[in-house]
Amino acid sequence: KQWYQRRVRGLQNWESMTSYQPVEVGAEILKKMPRSEVVVLKWGSPLRYQFYKNLMPDIILDTCDSCNRIFYADDLELQYLQKQACPFCRKSVDKIEQNEEEG
Repeated sequence: KQWYQRRVRGLQNWESMTSYQPVEVGAEILKKMPRSEVVVLKWGSPLRYQFYKNLMPDIILDTCDSCNRIFYADDLELQYLQKQACPFCRKSVDKIEQNEEEG
């Protein structure tokens, strides 16, 4: 757990980093992370799921189940309510929900 906390603190100082270095963790560490801090992109077969850590957990993120774009949860919800579609891929909420029920 201490290793994980040191890594996260280092990531939070990203402004001082000279180059981007992705952090990869194993399944055990991923399981220990709070679910509210992990964003999961569910790609179709044969691609694997991708997991991202939200370094600002006070900002709630959500994804479109169709295009897997990440949005602020409030912004995505507002777009769904106003336009009934994803702001990026424009897939309607009804079609996204149908795909979830079928899959």
